[in-house]
Amino acid sequence: MRKLQALGGAAVLLAALLLGGCSQEATDATPEQAAPAATAESTAAPTPTLSVNPLTGLDDGNYANKRPVAVTLRTLYGAQPQWGVAAADVLVEGVTEGGTASLMALYADVDSISRVGPVGPGRDLLLQAALPLNAVPVHIDKNIYAANLLNTLAYQDLDGYHVGKTAFAFDQSRQDAGYREENCWYTTGELIRNGLQSYGASAEGENTPLFRFGIRPEVAPENRNGTNLTVTFSKSDSEQLNYNEGTGLYEKLNADGSPMTDAESGQQVAFTNVFVLYASSGIKDDGYTRQYDMTGGTGIYLNGGAWEQISWTKEDATGPFTLTAADGTPLTVAPGKSFIAIWGGYYGQSLTLTAPDGTAQTLPEKPTLLESGISDEAAAAAEAELSAAQQYVDAQAAVDNATADLAEAESALADAQAALDADSENADLIAARDAAQARIDELNQTIADNQAILSSAPQPEETPAPTEAAEAAPEEAAPAE
Repeated sequence: MRKLQALGGAAVLLAALLLGGCSQEATDATPEQAAPAATAESTAAPTPTLSVNPLTGLDDGNYANKRPVAVTLRTLYGAQPQWGVAAADVLVEGVTEGGTASLMALYADVDSISRVGPVGPGRDLLLQAALPLNAVPVHIDKNIYAANLLNTLAYQDLDGYHVGKTAFAFDQSRQDAGYREENCWYTTGELIRNGLQSYGASAEGENTPLFRFGIRPEVAPENRNGTNLTVTFSKSDSEQLNYNEGTGLYEKLNADGSPMTDAESGQQVAFTNVFVLYASSGIKDDGYTRQYDMTGGTGIYLNGGAWEQISWTKEDATGPFTLTAADGTPLTVAPGKSFIAIWGGYYGQSLTLTAPDGTAQTLPEKPTLLESGISDEAAAAAEAELSAAQQYVDAQAAVDNATADLAEAESALADAQAALDADSENADLIAARDAAQARIDELNQTIADNQAILSSAPQPEETPAPTEAAEAAPEEAAPAE
């Protein structure tokens, strides 16, 4: 087990208890708990070279003594397109609260990050993939479970809620274009280094291969039985990955079916490897955060247009994923970028995979559900609260869209009426005028109906913006929770 995992049995037990509850106060790790800065003696030593990217297995640079970076991205309320998603070495996705999946981008080299965001709140599920890599977790705010995990491990993160504009920047032009404020915060490799320095921490350190990379046999066209994957996280969030025979990559689509493109480069997000890791799930004691059994399960692995069933295990929060093929032998993963979906298979979730001719594949059975730990009544109340919050978001979007369309509709009515005034007996012009008026009536009704919802529904909470007090000492920053 790696150095950062050497916690002892008592600490591991404590971590398990903290992840199951939210009674302990959450604070950031102190500078004394953070990784020490390099000494003059250590920097004077010869720098080793490691040409293989630990996240992709590609021989494409020098990765010696470089810690990966794990940035949580916002996915709600118009966060797309995100910056940096096509440049990421790995994307990890899974539902943490409600019905929309959280997303984390992993980079093997901090200096390769030109811009990534909008940065979202940290989640303990995503940390399960980041911590084994000795990665730097980067986020703005975090839930109590993520905070407890990091504090228990004395693991220093980079949280904009504390470190502020030292490590995060705001894109004013994006807000001017109509994006919500929380969807305009981003970071860069340089800003991440600045933020770590303010804690006395460093982007230099050990790294560990994500998978057992190696050469895999080429998939013959007739054996391509897994080319179109749909991962349904909820009725409002279905992710699609389609195999491109020309590039040999799985191209990712957004929940609405549009290509997932990078706001920085315009490039569509694509992967050599796609994993769906089955994990039994339930509800944590707050009534709405998802609880997952991250000790192991089955899953599927897609590469080259074909798929196979796999199994996975994980010792603890800092333990790496260990993947095996169906016959129990270690799984060899092709070098390249990877997408990892952590999938609970609970109500509202589904998984479909088809061959090029549309033939549906028979996939492993869904994982069993965990005991939720709360009463059915409490779960129903939490679900109703989330539904009401989503209804507010949908109503606001409907009002905004209808209001934006109203000016054009009124202009169209004025034009139709002017034409009819010049030829009052023309049946086609009468029909055009009536249609234009009907469109205005429809838009006004949409606005009225959804304004009524907005008046009665609670407004969903927004992610806090990074603090202005970037120069303040970390220990003086306000607690996250």
